[in-house]
Amino acid sequence: MDSLEDAGVPRALYEELLRNYQQQQEEMRHLQQELERTRRQLVQQAKKLKEYGALVSEMKELRDLNRRLQDVLLLRLGSGPAIDLEKVKSECLEPEPELRSTFSEEANTSSYYPAPAPVMDKYILDNGKVHLGSGIWVDEEKWHQLQVTQGDSKYTKNLAVMIWGTDVLKNRSVTGVATKKKKDAVPKPPLSPHKLSIVRECLYDRIAQETVDETEIAQRLSKVNKYICEKIMDINKSCKNEERREAKYNLQ
Repeated sequence: MDSLEDAGVPRALYEELLRNYQQQQEEMRHLQQELERTRRQLVQQAKKLKEYGALVSEMKELRDLNRRLQDVLLLRLGSGPAIDLEKVKSECLEPEPELRSTFSEEANTSSYYPAPAPVMDKYILDNGKVHLGSGIWVDEEKWHQLQVTQGDSKYTKNLAVMIWGTDVLKNRSVTGVATKKKKDAVPKPPLSPHKLSIVRECLYDRIAQETVDETEIAQRLSKVNKYICEKIMDINKSCKNEERREAKYNLQ
């Protein structure tokens, strides 16, 4: 201090400079600590992202394995120990006499629901047929072809043809309400709500293998009626085109 005073540096200025220096050192230590905390957080986030990526890949692999397992189980059930399916089918398909009058293959109104029937496992095989639930059976080969169909729309339309057939679809509507586009349109009989529910259940099982997001599942299921309506329109359009071709051929 004596040397500083001899050099002409006031004591008060020296002390102020010393305090500023010490304060800057303290701030530097705080910054280094904060930087270290940030670095650790970034390392943890990087680990979590890596684990998440591995989890996503694992989920995709599990979904693929689940699909393959279902196909294997279906095949094994079809060739495994004999089960008295004819008896089970008859119990599901033949209601009691007093209930037969209220149970029909196609409903007359959109609010109609079939009488409860004994529960039967879904997707079991019997004599070249696959059970979709509630006594609805479809061709096994066509069912396996349907499983590789891409997109909800094509899947739903092809499934509708498998369940009802084109002859029934072309003469029906989804809800039984006449279109508003034509003033003189006559409403067609509605499709069975019972079978529509089977279509939705099959599509739900398919979507559930792709996602667990309930919002996405609900949005995709809400388009079932739209898809079937489009299929009915396509069938009727195809029939009209065929009729025109036949009429033109007969005139020649």
